[in-house]
Amino acid sequence: MVSELVVKQLRENKKYRQLMIVTYNTNVVVNVDAELVTIMDFVGGQIVSNNSGGLQERKTREDICRIMEGGREAFQQRYKRILKDLELIA
Repeated sequence: MVSELVVKQLRENKKYRQLMIVTYNTNVVVNVDAELVTIMDFVGGQIVSNNSGGLQERKTREDICRIMEGGREAFQQRYKRILKDLELIA
């Protein structure tokens, strides 16, 4: 449902405007191919920024894999799907 409704609309709207999204769902971050990701953690009763970067940056991908359900394998599968979509557009 997330892929069909939310991701599809975000990818379409991303073409025309800048979007800022707050989500706990890393699938949205990966499938929308977010330009900038800020990883937030809850430490000592406070929300802190752990890392900010694009999906092309290793540290950001590692943080996403740490959080994402299914980990590294799930990330790889979703990113393959994004690359396939880009090939269809080009």
